[in-house]
Amino acid sequence: MNIKEKIYSSSPIWLQNQMVSMYGRKLYKRRYTGVFQTELQRLKERDITDVGKMKELQNVLFLDFLNYTVENSPFYRKFYKDVDLSRIKTVEDITLLPIIEKETLRENIEQVYTIPKNQGNKGTTGGTTGKSLTVYSTPEDGQKRMAYLEWFKSLYGFDILKHTNARFNGKNIIPLGQKAKVFWRDNRCIHQRIYSSFYTSLENLPYYIKNLNEFKPQEMDGFVTSLYEVAKYMDDNGIKPTFQPMAIFPTSETVLQYHRDILTKVFDCPVIDQYASSEGAPFIIQLPDGYMHECLDTGVFEHIKTDFGTKLIVTAFNTHGTPLIRYDIGDNIIEFEPDEMPENKYAFPIIKAIDGRQADSLYSEERGHISIANLSNVVKSLPNSVKNIQFIQESVDHINIKVVVDTDRYQKKKQEPHIFEEMYNRFGKNMNFTIEYVDVIERTKGGKYRMIINKLKR
Repeated sequence: MNIKEKIYSSSPIWLQNQMVSMYGRKLYKRRYTGVFQTELQRLKERDITDVGKMKELQNVLFLDFLNYTVENSPFYRKFYKDVDLSRIKTVEDITLLPIIEKETLRENIEQVYTIPKNQGNKGTTGGTTGKSLTVYSTPEDGQKRMAYLEWFKSLYGFDILKHTNARFNGKNIIPLGQKAKVFWRDNRCIHQRIYSSFYTSLENLPYYIKNLNEFKPQEMDGFVTSLYEVAKYMDDNGIKPTFQPMAIFPTSETVLQYHRDILTKVFDCPVIDQYASSEGAPFIIQLPDGYMHECLDTGVFEHIKTDFGTKLIVTAFNTHGTPLIRYDIGDNIIEFEPDEMPENKYAFPIIKAIDGRQADSLYSEERGHISIANLSNVVKSLPNSVKNIQFIQESVDHINIKVVVDTDRYQKKKQEPHIFEEMYNRFGKNMNFTIEYVDVIERTKGGKYRMIINKLKR
């Protein structure tokens, strides 16, 4: 725990709210200034039904991004040394370039960067692969991505700068030893209340629900497992919300049909799915026709058939600081069969679903269910030093953590205590953990990697 975290943890709740709002103002300046407004206006004015213009724009953006990357990234210049780049004239020629795997990106990340670290916005990812990765984005790219996200939400009536928002996320906003049943903090800068996803046990859910009914958010987003737990408790106990959100926008986890059914039933609003990533993957969003669409003006989406499904390979136009070109992001997609393909009135291709994110969770008697999205954050603050991680639970009071480390980067004395701290923050002080260092984490018979293995019979 650093000095800022210690000050925050020892402060009264009212002061913690001020600290959260101060940090919110910092993020506001980073995300919603600069090119944000002009980009948002441009997005609202463009025609997303014109296939020809959208593909033409995608070609321009791709070639510009490729040229920028080759000029500015030492890694990619070397990676493409055997490629005749003059042959690449449209998106259709992208297969002339090699695919980059996550491990290759992680190993060479310092040479991938195109900007000095102090000039970029730092981002970290754990993801369902369990690999720790630190990326840097240009301020302009960050603002453009936020503009795209807000354009998407505006299709359903929401404006983050005007409306109230309830967010369920995996930030450590509640000190471990807090006794008060106050599991949320306010970011007053954007009318946002942040609810911790670490405390949604049956004992605590009534406090969440009472506060939501008092706050009356006009939009809800975040981890779908936490949102679902709130809605399921309300449905099981006949509790009605005193508000109706415009929409619910889950993030980080797969939205399953039972999630959607309960959330729609309880809050009487649409549940709108989306896909991106901490690395900066291009957007796949649910448009008002109800289908998931690949946004061609944010990147290139390649579907590669394998023995284990259809692999998604992405090129992301707004990753100038840490370029992603033909990146194997580790997720699969589900495509419609030719005879069931729905009519598409948009210029963005339709897919049936994202298949890469699991809905697994582990269990704490003190905290309830801890989702895969929460656990993926454990390695986020271990920059590029964890190759892989897996959490195995065989009893209610013990979790074994298998870790594959980069021996050149991993500092056991410093980073192992950090893993324990992150786990106690999620599961509470009554859970026991062991760390097992291994050379490789075995895959399933189907060739898939599982970040979570829950062997409890509950």
